[in-house]
Amino acid sequence: MNEKLPTLISSFCTPLSALAERHGAILLLCCAFILIDLATGLARAKVQGTVNSSAGYKGFWRKISLLLTLTFGVCLDLFLSYLSTLGLFPVSIPMPISLTIGIYLSVNECISICENLSASGVKMPRAILKAIGKSDFL
Repeated sequence: MNEKLPTLISSFCTPLSALAERHGAILLLCCAFILIDLATGLARAKVQGTVNSSAGYKGFWRKISLLLTLTFGVCLDLFLSYLSTLGLFPVSIPMPISLTIGIYLSVNECISICENLSASGVKMPRAILKAIGKSDFL
């Protein structure tokens, strides 16, 4: 076995595990909601007979941009934390930028999941349909 492989794996997994310790839950939730949204969107397109590869392609890149936005928030959190340890950026309260972005993305994906389900013919509670503005399904 190559002697550099364990070092390479370790140098990749160590920062990843440190990142997961602080941001793992929100990253996991966002990824799960994005996958569920993709699945329900595909089911919606199949039920409506509008399966379109270009729409799927655009949707895929939209989801990638959402994950990149969340990654940017994580990087900002790490950067501000680093600046506060140097004393260059005196912050007395934590600024959870990635958590705020993650919650926004999660709520946005949940709304999209509900829209996809209701458009697929799944019976939804009236309160949810009213909240997402789908009065034609009431």
